[in-house]
Amino acid sequence: MERARYRQSDLRRMALGVCTIPSLFIALTSYKLLAVLLLMETFLLPGTFVVGGLALPACTLLFLACSLVCLAFAMLFRRPTFHDHSWYLGLLIACLMLGLFLLLLRELGGVGNAALASACRGLGIALVAAGLIGVHIEMARIMGALGMTQTLTFGVSAAFAAGLLYLALTLLPVPQGRWMAAFALPLVLAASFSRARRNVYRSRKTRFEEPEAEVLVPYRFIVTSVAQGVAAGLLVALACVGGPFAPAWNVAGYLLAAMLTLATMLVCKLDFNRSVYQIGFPLVGLGLLCAGIAGAPLGAPGAVMQVTGFLYLDLVLWGLGSYLIKNCRQPATWVAACPTTSLMAGRTLGAVLGAALLQLLPGGVGWNALLCTAAFCFVMAALLLSNAANLRTGWGFVRPGGPDDGTNAHRACQIVAEDFSLTQREFEVLRRIVAGESRADVAEALFIAPNTVKTHLHSIYAKLDVHNVHDLRAYVDNRRRSFSPSSENEEILENDA
Repeated sequence: MERARYRQSDLRRMALGVCTIPSLFIALTSYKLLAVLLLMETFLLPGTFVVGGLALPACTLLFLACSLVCLAFAMLFRRPTFHDHSWYLGLLIACLMLGLFLLLLRELGGVGNAALASACRGLGIALVAAGLIGVHIEMARIMGALGMTQTLTFGVSAAFAAGLLYLALTLLPVPQGRWMAAFALPLVLAASFSRARRNVYRSRKTRFEEPEAEVLVPYRFIVTSVAQGVAAGLLVALACVGGPFAPAWNVAGYLLAAMLTLATMLVCKLDFNRSVYQIGFPLVGLGLLCAGIAGAPLGAPGAVMQVTGFLYLDLVLWGLGSYLIKNCRQPATWVAACPTTSLMAGRTLGAVLGAALLQLLPGGVGWNALLCTAAFCFVMAALLLSNAANLRTGWGFVRPGGPDDGTNAHRACQIVAEDFSLTQREFEVLRRIVAGESRADVAEALFIAPNTVKTHLHSIYAKLDVHNVHDLRAYVDNRRRSFSPSSENEEILENDA
């Protein structure tokens, strides 16, 4: 009963959080829908191209370009100083628009010369990749300023909206409706994101600056992301032969991923270990197994599990990235670019492997079962390469046992204070009250009057939407559990029982 009340309070706070910055909701929805159109659809780069006698899906070029752009950002993240300038977002949107125009020009046959047509495609892909990845990193930067809970809240809300809008797009003429949306979304994104950025950074008195925290290379996470990307790339190759996912399954996957993230991360507050390794990867693997071993086509419900699993992992990892940026003081550019480089490189490799396997099969016999089974093996490899300690240490970003673990009450108080913009004095009062001190003890330790402690407490209650000390301690303890190791979570559950 008590937990249900806390969950209702959290859901109400989530809805209010989205309403406070509607421009950010619109920006994130536009970005997610644009990413679906550019990375999951085939209208942008239809057909195949031949390299060394191997017919590769045309979208492989976009995956490769995105991985190279991400790599450049990851290597140069300390040097750029232009993130805080208003012209930078305009430049990214201009790259997107010009790249889309060049690709559309080639698609419509407006370029008669073959060499010029190839140049248009190459330059268009490079510009689209640069604009899309640049926007992706700026989204990660602003989400890092918001914090993990609000990032997941906005992510779930935007996923619902993007899924419904994508459903509406499927009713428009193909591919004209998708091209119209692809040109309109960057403009909506630019207008709404500029407004959201001003609101968020004005309220938090921060700037687009990279912190000076020590950066560690997450080698194991890189291998995990590559394995996940290879699985997705194999499905891209499969779609070129058996046809892409039916739009209805894409929509269903998007909506189910949003609902699953809402239930696991924001209502039940599962830790990242369980969300990724016990829900995300197994869901993807089960969908692949159904599509491969059972011989089901890509349009079957097994596809829904695959789409749901991949998009669920995307939403959860956005939350993890926000935590690393805000609470662990890791550079936003590095956190956003490093795993994305691995994922896109994996997609490129998977598409090439899939095309090679299809070419080796006589007459394409058994292509569906073979590629889905191969993708399933790569997902299982990702599970074997990772373990509970992997996510607990931030996949190499966070040192185990260090102050950024977030497994103790003091760190939980810091996270709550940052999420709800508590003052330094309110944070001190919160920390001592959660530690079990009385109001008189707090007043004596901080050299303030008991009535002043009472005033600070009422301010904290209002910001966190709780009503007494018991609720306050329970809320902070609930946040602490979200970042606890699995063993500690199990111990807490046993004590509750």
